[in-house]
Amino acid sequence: MRDSGLLDVLLAEFTALTNHSVEYVAVGTGAALRLGEQGDVDALIVHAPDRETAFIEAGHGTERTQVAWNAFVLLSPAMNATSLDEAFLDILNNERCFVSRGDFSGTHEKEQAIWRRLASTHQVDLVEDHNGLHPDGDWYRSIGQGMGAAINMADEKQCSTLSDWGTALNFQSQIDLNRYTFNDALLHNPYSYIPISGVDHPAVNAFKMYLLNEGRDTIASYTIEGEPAFFLPDQP
Repeated sequence: MRDSGLLDVLLAEFTALTNHSVEYVAVGTGAALRLGEQGDVDALIVHAPDRETAFIEAGHGTERTQVAWNAFVLLSPAMNATSLDEAFLDILNNERCFVSRGDFSGTHEKEQAIWRRLASTHQVDLVEDHNGLHPDGDWYRSIGQGMGAAINMADEKQCSTLSDWGTALNFQSQIDLNRYTFNDALLHNPYSYIPISGVDHPAVNAFKMYLLNEGRDTIASYTIEGEPAFFLPDQP
């Protein structure tokens, strides 16, 4: 949410309404969950559902409340793919340069899910190492950095990269890559709010209530160059 600009808008409105001030650390979901496990934050906004469920089941978080969703998109030089699988198989088979965040963020987790599906449906060979699960080859570049860095590198090197919809919109006027969207359930990208277990700060619940009430209108109306960046959980 930070790279899209929405988080700053939400926090400013929340502070104006409640007088609660919020400081945040913008990191990928993997790093965010580690901060939660260590008790270094009071709450999380993350987007990796399976890892969130495991986090709560391990006793680190109290509940998972979905507050918004969008989708993942492929940023790439021109291609003719009509489906997600076709696009990634084209990248793989032609060894087209691909930039991976490689940081175990929600976006990186989704990228690995795509490779995992291709391994199952198309017998794609994968390796698993400190960069996660991925194809082997010099064309695959894992950078261990955030979404903005991945997009900028992909644009500079004319590579492909997977991005969340909001950040892709925010970067679209700054890059030459094309934005490809696919009607594929695997690309669904829900964002959830998770209070950390044992935290008893009134702002934690107040922010949750804000996101479920006044914040809904802000989320639903937030656009980038005229395009909605996020949708509410009950919006199709």
